[in-house]
Amino acid sequence: MHRRSFLASMLSATAALAVTRTAIAQPTPAGAIPTPVYLSMATKGGLFLENTARDAHAKTTNSRLRAFTRVEVNEQVNLSGKIAAYTGNAPVPDVAAGPGGLIGAPLALATGVAGAAVGAAGTLLGAPGSAPSMTTDAQKQQILNQLAAQQGGPAYDATFVNASLQGHLEARTIHGTYAQSGEDPGLRRIARGALPLIGQHIALLSRMQGSMGGRG
Repeated sequence: MHRRSFLASMLSATAALAVTRTAIAQPTPAGAIPTPVYLSMATKGGLFLENTARDAHAKTTNSRLRAFTRVEVNEQVNLSGKIAAYTGNAPVPDVAAGPGGLIGAPLALATGVAGAAVGAAGTLLGAPGSAPSMTTDAQKQQILNQLAAQQGGPAYDATFVNASLQGHLEARTIHGTYAQSGEDPGLRRIARGALPLIGQHIALLSRMQGSMGGRG
């Protein structure tokens, strides 16, 4: 099963999960993320981080970035596997470490996820240190397209770091909010377990962004 098919199957299962698991749960607190929304946001955000990391791993000559992108792909595939196992979706069969430890699933740029592009790609990435403003599906796709079309080099590396940092800030908000007040206890544990590595990656990406002079 390709990652794109896996995304579709996971999103289609959210309604059933909401019915079967939240029937005995407390009402969603004000400000909390409903379980189907959390699953959709976490899945799409994870695919964005995975796909940008795959593109960077193939292009960058920066040894620190290559090491980071290898870890990032493994992180996102493993997290999606935990969510799939918990929600009852079939696991992705091609999750096998390839050369250098990069998960051997195919690169998917999720072309069916996004609508029309909105604004210039350079304006979609928040300023360093700013609170994340959630990017839309169309904006995620535009960033993916920009990275796919860009040649490797220092400018590409800076663009990737900015995009990945924005994605991680969004991921921290999504998983952190659900970990605190989500309606499903098992998914809260998964969300809470994802936060330490997300925090480590934010710190690492922030340092790399600073060494690259901020935004690309």
